[in-house]
This record gives sequence, structure tokens and C-alpha cells, in this order.
Amino acid sequence: MRIIGLTGGMAAGKSTVAALFRKAGVPVFDADAAVRTLQEKNGKALPAIENAFPGTVHGGNLNRAALRAVVIGQPERLRVLEQIMHPLVRSERQRFLRTCRARGEAFCVLDIPLLMEIGEDRACDVVVVATAPRSTRLSRIRQRGQGVGKMSVEQAEKLLARQMPDHERRRRADIVIRTGLSRGYAARQVHALLNQLREGA
Repeated sequence: MRIIGLTGGMAAGKSTVAALFRKAGVPVFDADAAVRTLQEKNGKALPAIENAFPGTVHGGNLNRAALRAVVIGQPERLRVLEQIMHPLVRSERQRFLRTCRARGEAFCVLDIPLLMEIGEDRACDVVVVATAPRSTRLSRIRQRGQGVGKMSVEQAEKLLARQMPDHERRRRADIVIRTGLSRGYAARQVHALLNQLREGA
């Protein structure tokens, strides 16, 4: 089984690319979805989060806005949260890979925002980076920043400043998929990659 690692910076179009892989019949492990499951009502991660950040969990529910306010701009606190979440997400990822192998899948995708930062790219056969122009990314972030509990542009800028630079991701990637033009253009890039892998390239 060939493991495709998928990553990209905030609002770079990674979710769009992941959806295109799914549409092509390739199973995708969504690390963000795993985090949400672990942090849902009475989720596995909540006891440790409440212990580390008192007051962020009420009645078995995580107050995401409160947790975000505690960790954004506080690298040492963010590291504590990562130390809680990463092992739990890793366990879910390993379960996904076991299932794919048992099914005899030819390919699978690991959709992980911090793929390179945690060194998981070394376990992948191909590393794909989704990218888009900065202006497009800022527009997408601005749209996300609307509504109660949503991330503001200012908060997003703080996270962007902490992330690996986009040019470094592209340098380390095997394949760069550009999402700033159209969904159809991105889809053609995904299908071209899958055809190359099927041909053994």
C-alpha cells in the first residue's frame, strides 16, 4: 500500500484536495476530524485538557473558544496541548492504516496539517502539499472569521506566523497541488498523481 501524505498551511486548500482524493475512491485519514472526535462531548482527550487548562471543559463539553484563547500566542501552553493530542491522534492514525492494509487498499492518504513538523512525512511514500496565493488564503481566513466562536483574522495571523513557511513546505514536497485557480484544476492534478502512482512512477 502506498501512503500519500497530504499537508498545507492554513486556508491553502488542503481540505479541498482531501475531498478530491475521497471522490477518487482513496481512503483519507483526517487528523483534524480525529481531533474533533477526541474533543467532542465526553471525548477521550477532555480529562487531560481540563487537567492542564482548568475551566475549559464544562459538563463534558470543551469550550473551544476558551481553549483557543489560552493557547494562541502562548507557545509553551500550545506545546502542552500538542503533547496531549498528538499521541491520541497517532493511535487513531495507526488504526486507520491497519484497516486500510486489511482491506487491501492500493493507496491511502494521511491528511495531517503538521505532517512535516511531527516527522510523519518520513513514513509516507509521497508527500503532497496544497498551496494557494497568500491573497487567496487571507480571503478564505477572513470568511472563516465570521460568527461567534469562529477564528478571527488576528488569531489566524498569529497561527500563520507560527506555521512552517509555505515555501519550505513546497521545497520538501514531492508534489505541489495548486488550489487557487479552480476546483477542476486541482482535480486534474490529483488524478494525474494517482495515474502516476498506478503506473509505478
